Amino acid sequence: MQSVVRTVILAVLMLMLSMSAAFAEGVKTFGIVPFTVNGPKTFKYLERAIPQMLSSRLFWKDHFIPVDASAVEGIAAPANKADALKALADSGADYLVYGSVNIIGDQTSLDVRVADKKGAIWPRSASSSLNDMIPTLQNIAGAINTEVFDRPDARAQAVAKAKDRVNQMNPAITVNQTSANQEVYLNPQFRYAGSNESTNRLRSNTLRFAAHGMVVADLTGDKKNQVVLLDDQFVRVYNFNKNTLDPIAQIKPSSRYEMLTVRALDLDRDGKSELIVSAMDKDQASITFFYSLKGDRLVEFAPTIKMLVNVVPLPPTYQPVLLGQKTRKGGTVFVPGVKELAYVNGKVVVSRGIMLPKKANLYNFAWVPDEQDGDKIIVLLPDNEKIAVFNSKFDRMVSTSASYSGSTISVENDDTMPGLGKDKLLIPAKYYIPMPFVVKDLDHNGKYEVLVNKPISVAAQFFDRYRFFPQGEIHSLQWDGVGLGLQWKTRRIKGGVMGYQVADLNNDGIMDLVVGINTHPGATGFESRKTMVLGYPLDLERTNPNTPAAKEFSEDQ
Repeated sequence: MQSVVRTVILAVLMLMLSMSAAFAEGVKTFGIVPFTVNGPKTFKYLERAIPQMLSSRLFWKDHFIPVDASAVEGIAAPANKADALKALADSGADYLVYGSVNIIGDQTSLDVRVADKKGAIWPRSASSSLNDMIPTLQNIAGAINTEVFDRPDARAQAVAKAKDRVNQMNPAITVNQTSANQEVYLNPQFRYAGSNESTNRLRSNTLRFAAHGMVVADLTGDKKNQVVLLDDQFVRVYNFNKNTLDPIAQIKPSSRYEMLTVRALDLDRDGKSELIVSAMDKDQASITFFYSLKGDRLVEFAPTIKMLVNVVPLPPTYQPVLLGQKTRKGGTVFVPGVKELAYVNGKVVVSRGIMLPKKANLYNFAWVPDEQDGDKIIVLLPDNEKIAVFNSKFDRMVSTSASYSGSTISVENDDTMPGLGKDKLLIPAKYYIPMPFVVKDLDHNGKYEVLVNKPISVAAQFFDRYRFFPQGEIHSLQWDGVGLGLQWKTRRIKGGVMGYQVADLNNDGIMDLVVGINTHPGATGFESRKTMVLGYPLDLERTNPNTPAAKEFSEDQ
């Protein structure tokens, strides 16, 4: 009996050993060394960013996997075939991927090569603009998968395999769908046309004015949020109750000044947020008012200061802080130098200056942390409204091809020399204060997303000063080391977006994407616009942190 048992055990062990050997024989490895970058030093980050992107796109479970990073550490980019084969032997991989990128102006030329143990070299070259580098790398990775790794076409694989469940946060959000059989559940990374069911979206009543600013915050300290709307003259506070905006309080800060922005922050740390309202007069003199909500009245919380004020999270803690900047008449509207402010002894005072990239002002930038890689970037919206990305040393890396924000809040940006008077022949130049960047890690994977508004208008494509946007979308962008990839976007919103935020709109314990819009009654109905608030409940419980940002469709879609 014992001999029979021993025989069975030996047979099972031999079978397991043979299966393990067969599995090991079937799995191949590849290594990717840093690429050679020929171009301005600001693009040096591509040395490691391109290998990271290629590695994620070449990974094929149980077939082709990357070697450990230590295996290629210290291996320089090969200059010729002999160097490539030596680097391949040193890495211990079955394949070595290497190459170079040449950058001239906004054009790039990619040269990617793959060496194998048989001494064969597979080459592929491609040219594109900087903004199109991501899809170009995607195409090259696809060619390597098909021609070198003999991987079946991705579309054929999608048809053959069972449905993949992926994350979307709300069925009313348009998301990246990366395969034909993809089954979507509530998290934000895939292209999916949601339904029109009213349960997927909160919608307020319409208000008979056109707001240009919005903030959602707890002004009373009871853990319930209020909605604050701002127009040219009034600050209005509402409760969102059963899809209705019930008025609580309103105030007209000044007849002299035109209201520009509204922000909220708990200045005295008592659990109640205060309102920060910035304004400017016709002579470009700026002022900021501070209010707190007392019952049904907005009362002064602190004395006014003569500068514009914003609220921005700053490293290393990324807690929101007050930033201020003075304005002037003549020259650019902003006096150079953004200051950090502090609330001390009942007053808001200047604390210190902060370092920012050139052309940054208190409104047009945001820091984006990266808990995975430990690095951080700055996104900045210049005058052309195409988002520029800077590294932590303020080197500009890349910019988007699409324009974002679409704010209607403008101030005169008089660029004439001081003392020469105002040019009465030309239309004064305008600076449009951008909507705030919203930086969130919604799927809790350590990679932060940047929420921005994408205004949509045919007329705006031909007329720079046209700001009457009839439609818009909220886009979620994520930095992947090379560019800002589109994670998800809302379905097209009928109306001009004037504000957006992630907050609990109806105080039900579920975070919402809150979007303030102005209705679009037609090209001749500018004065008839009305305001409403939309809310997209976000299911943040079933997020899939391993879902990558898809690159199969353009950010312009």
